[in-house]
Amino acid sequence: MTRLSTKDRAVRIELLRARAAIERQSVAHSIQDLGQSLTPRGILDAVLPSRASGKRRPPSQLLLQAFSMTRRYPMVLSLGSALLSGAARRKLRWWKLAAGAVVAWQMSRNLRR
Repeated sequence: MTRLSTKDRAVRIELLRARAAIERQSVAHSIQDLGQSLTPRGILDAVLPSRASGKRRPPSQLLLQAFSMTRRYPMVLSLGSALLSGAARRKLRWWKLAAGAVVAWQMSRNLRR
């Protein structure tokens, strides 16, 4: 290793401090973006990105996206099959109706905008 002069050393220390400050700022921005993407609207925009751009996609593309989501998150498929099964259907009929009504209300509200 070569010895650095005091001036080079001071410059190196300042560069390291600036780099650390930039990384801290980047982490802070990433945390803010994560917080915004975890809101209900952010999650819906992640699931249905065409809603954010204003473009409509064909139903086949929506089905393909649903299929890829079930492959990525197997719990979604498991939850869906549990909701559609006979035993769960009797127990959760009213919950499903209420959830469907809320989803329909939210979608109609968002489509009016």
